[in-house]
Amino acid sequence: MEKEKIELPNEITTPENGNPKDLAIVSIPKMGKGTILGDFTTKYNGIVLDMEKDGYQYIAARKLSTYTSHDLSPYDSYLNYIKYRKLLLEHKGKYDYLIVDGLTDLDELSEIGGTLYYMNSVIGKKFNRKNGIADGEKLEYGDPEWKSVLTLPDGAGYQHLRNWFMQQIEFFKQISPYRIYAAHVVDKYIKDNGKEEVIGAEISLTGKLKTIFSSRVTALAKLIADGDKRYLNFDVVNDSIIAGSRAPHLKGRILISEMKNDVLTTYWENIFK
Repeated sequence: MEKEKIELPNEITTPENGNPKDLAIVSIPKMGKGTILGDFTTKYNGIVLDMEKDGYQYIAARKLSTYTSHDLSPYDSYLNYIKYRKLLLEHKGKYDYLIVDGLTDLDELSEIGGTLYYMNSVIGKKFNRKNGIADGEKLEYGDPEWKSVLTLPDGAGYQHLRNWFMQQIEFFKQISPYRIYAAHVVDKYIKDNGKEEVIGAEISLTGKLKTIFSSRVTALAKLIADGDKRYLNFDVVNDSIIAGSRAPHLKGRILISEMKNDVLTTYWENIFK
C-alpha cells in the first residue's frame, strides 16, 4: 500500500470565527446564573445537568437534577449523576448543548468518584477492602471503615480526584458538541509580609484543577451585575483574574440579560452567533 504523501504547508490558515466549544461561566451565588442558563434551554437545543441542591427548583428549564429531593445525600447525588451520565452517553448528540451546573458541585462529588476510581486501579486494589487484602470484599460507601482517598499520605489522593474530574470533562465532550459550564467564584489571596491580601477572583475548584480546567476551555467569563443588567466579562484584568477567550468575538463585557418590567430577557445570540 502506497504511503500518503504529506507536504509542509505554505499557506496561512484562516482562523475560525465559530462559537465556543466550551464556555465556562463563574459567578458569586444569587446572581441569576441559573435563570439565565435555564432560559438558554428554551431557545436552544440544550439540557442542564443540575448538580446543585435545589438549584433549579424554581427555574423553567430542560434539566436533569441529581438532587431529585431536598433530603438526598451527596452519595445519592453521585449515584444519580452516574445514571444520568450513562443515559446521556447512550444518546450522544441528542442535545447540541450540555450545560453543567455546576462544576463546583462536580468537584465535591469527585471525592467519592476519585476514591472509587482509586479502588478499581492496580495500586488501590487493597484500599477499602475487608481485612485489607486485594481479593477482600469491597467496602460500601457509608460503611464505618470506608475511607476517602484523601486519607492517603502526603496528599497523594488529590491526583485521583483530578483524574476522575477530568475524565468527566472528556465524557461531556462525547455527549454534546458544545458545552457550557457554571461554577462559583472565590477570592484569591496572597501573603504579603505574613498577611493575607485579596488580589482577585478565581474559579472555585480544588487545587491544581483551577488551572488545569481553565486551560482546557475555549472561553471563561465572570458574570457581573450592573443594575438590572448582567454581563459576561471576558476581560483579563491582571494575572490574578481567571478569564479570557480564544473565540475572537468574545471580548470585553458582553450583555447577556436584563430585567424589563419584571421579565427576564436574555441575549444568548451575543455569545452563540
